[in-house]
Amino acid sequence: MESNGHGANALGAVDACVVGGGPAGAVIAARLAQLGADVVLVERSAFPRAHLGESLSPGVLSLLETIGARRDVEEGGFLPVRSVLTNWDGTLGERVDAGEQGLLVDRGRFDALLVRRARAMGVRVLQPAFVAERVRRESEWLLSIQAAQATTTLRARILVDATGRSAWLPGKRRRTAPRTLALYAYWRGRSLPDRPRIEAGGTAWYWGVPLPDGSYNTLVFVDGDSLRDGTYPSVQARFRALLARSGLMEYCVDAELSGSVRAADATPYLDEESVTSVSLKVGDSALVIDPLSSSGVQKAIQSALAGAIVVNTLLRRPDAADVAMQFYRENLSCASHRHRGWAASHYATVQARTDSPFWTDRAAGAVERDEAPTGSLAARIASNEPVALCPRLEIVSVPRLGAEYVEVGPALRHPGLETPVGYLGGQELAPLVHDIRTGMTPLQVVHTWSPRVPLKSGIAIIGWLLRHGILVSYPGSPSQDACPTA
Repeated sequence: MESNGHGANALGAVDACVVGGGPAGAVIAARLAQLGADVVLVERSAFPRAHLGESLSPGVLSLLETIGARRDVEEGGFLPVRSVLTNWDGTLGERVDAGEQGLLVDRGRFDALLVRRARAMGVRVLQPAFVAERVRRESEWLLSIQAAQATTTLRARILVDATGRSAWLPGKRRRTAPRTLALYAYWRGRSLPDRPRIEAGGTAWYWGVPLPDGSYNTLVFVDGDSLRDGTYPSVQARFRALLARSGLMEYCVDAELSGSVRAADATPYLDEESVTSVSLKVGDSALVIDPLSSSGVQKAIQSALAGAIVVNTLLRRPDAADVAMQFYRENLSCASHRHRGWAASHYATVQARTDSPFWTDRAAGAVERDEAPTGSLAARIASNEPVALCPRLEIVSVPRLGAEYVEVGPALRHPGLETPVGYLGGQELAPLVHDIRTGMTPLQVVHTWSPRVPLKSGIAIIGWLLRHGILVSYPGSPSQDACPTA
């Protein structure tokens, strides 16, 4: 058990107890400590430990800057994603990541880095430990924690469930897509692939992930009810048969399994009881998105950062509790809906050329995908091409995330955004948008914001507005963009 020098029997009363030390739990604990809260983190397992979710999408590093963990991860010896092999439409291709911001990680070491960061920020970490009993008493929780063959009690104002799919706190979980299972196994050998690979099959899709320790994880995503059909005598037989129909193990002449074939639930869902006045769920405890996006860890960290502001509001501004809880529920619901539509549209591209129920079921609810903006983002920012605000942009008064609290104020609502956005990089967006005049170039807009917005921040904000379709080419210009309609 580790406790930052505090005795296990001297925990007393704290602002928040976070249960679960994965990315969501470690990040919300660290962020709450950063906001001045007294936090205890309870994690059942000793680290490092194996865990799925080894592919981190490019947005993870920028999110980790909030708690000062970006450099730790960048220096953690993980593998940058330079390119991904894809065979989604029947033709093998390559998707290049020019920025190399995506990472392939050992989740045991990655999670341990984040817990260590939380501890450095003042979070008291109990590990390995578990909450043996919880009792709610008016406006606080009385917890009995078992650690190192000793039991201690803790009073906590807010309880944060970051235990993942195990759903430690009761809730109201709603499945948002067909039941999906991930069959997976790790391989060793000298001829293993050195790049990730995603591929669509007849009744499954595949994902191959090379890892920093030299192993290779192969995942086969199948219908959740398919294991009951009796076609194969075992999970391993099904896995091997399906894997052989893909190109994931091409040229792997000396590959050997380094463990057993396992199955994990990969079904997307939303918990509609994610927050109360005394509890909050983050990460997979609250929301699971389709694994096709490979951004589950990113979404978990986003929920943790937003959840920390919600908890801080519940602790310090109880009169705003209803607004904070409304924001969190709507934020998760909107993210769930948008990710579901995105995934369905990608499944629909395969469904169009196959009549398999696997693809038909997953393509339900597909939305038309926005076309990519013309030209590279950097070139658009530097160009002399006039721009204008998308006519579908609205400035609305909604609950939004402030720097430390959830508050009601002006925010940008647009089809290109998952939820209304009030701030970006610490800058309030509504006043900046009001300064944009039709026909300005992107750099003219940035200079209009000076000196209240530093040049680097202004360029980042203008890029964000362009990328999300909020700022579009001026009607009639050579590369006019269509404003998103859904």
